Amino acid sequence: MENMILVDIETGGFDVDSGILEVALLVVENGKIVKEVHLAEIEDLSSIHLGMGKGYLDISEDSTKKESFISVLAQYNYPIVAHNVSFDRKFLVYYGWLDAEYECYDSIRAIKYANPNLFSYSLGYLVSFYELDQPLNHIALDDVKALFEVIKRANPSTWIPLYKVKPQQLNHFVESIAKIEGVSTIFQGKTIVFTGASPFPRALMKEIALKCGAKVTGSVSSKTNFLICGENPGSKLEKARELDIEVRTDVWFLDAVSEEINLNTVSIERNQIPVQKSFIERSNTSFQKLPEFKDTTVNIACMPTRIQSQVEQILLNDMEVRGINKGANGYKVDLIVYADEGDYVLLEKAEQMNIQTMPLSKFNKMIL
Repeated sequence: MENMILVDIETGGFDVDSGILEVALLVVENGKIVKEVHLAEIEDLSSIHLGMGKGYLDISEDSTKKESFISVLAQYNYPIVAHNVSFDRKFLVYYGWLDAEYECYDSIRAIKYANPNLFSYSLGYLVSFYELDQPLNHIALDDVKALFEVIKRANPSTWIPLYKVKPQQLNHFVESIAKIEGVSTIFQGKTIVFTGASPFPRALMKEIALKCGAKVTGSVSSKTNFLICGENPGSKLEKARELDIEVRTDVWFLDAVSEEINLNTVSIERNQIPVQKSFIERSNTSFQKLPEFKDTTVNIACMPTRIQSQVEQILLNDMEVRGINKGANGYKVDLIVYADEGDYVLLEKAEQMNIQTMPLSKFNKMIL
């Protein structure tokens, strides 16, 4: 996709009530940036370097900035692309910056199609994986520029539009997901309750949730993690708010599953555009053998459990290591592979003991 409008926003939190603090846009035409826009209102200049919207006022209801955003969309009429676009879109639609029908694409999903064998698809990880000299500090303009560079390097060719709330299209999409064989851990150990009128059959929603590791119940309690709402949710929504339980929509739920579920074969039809893509399970992928890993002991404690299990499998089956250490105090090793985005005491000690360390993104790149 050569023409797009890249968007990144900084907010006061995860809920729309927290407001919009920054909005950054890059208009990309024929693969080149032709317009750059940063919409924000500085409150404390000394704090803005901290990122996450620090030092900026809430501009959610700022009509001038809202009109500036809308005018860019009207001028170029290119689709919006964002990293985890459903999050940005949620805020922009809620505050009237973006029409609910405006075409949006998620760069996470597109990059997964282009390279299905990465351990993470966070923007920070991708910047490291592609060895980009690009600041990434949760400042909207810096982050959207980083996204532009990532997309250039990843060069995704399959772009699937974020679906609209059109039951005749989404029912087919949901049915397709329900027929997929496999499991996901996206909602592992979470308790989910569905409520409200929905164009999506509850039986299918429940089946999807179960495949994603969730427990589905019929009532809201203190043990509920998510309340997924359709229209007119009623008393369950009130109960969830009383208990401070996370409330999401049917569309959010389906979007989360479509982005994160890792299955052998995915068949998707969206907006009458049939797209088929095979995701290669890591267990069946032939990885590049690295002689320097053979007969070594590797510590993999400094990474999320989900990634840890994948790395362990690759090290044992493909790299022929002597042993795996998962201990936070495991210093009797030859190498420590660690997640890029983290500050680990283990690494400080390793440096003192002259133990070799390697960021996960580098390991990921070496084995592909």
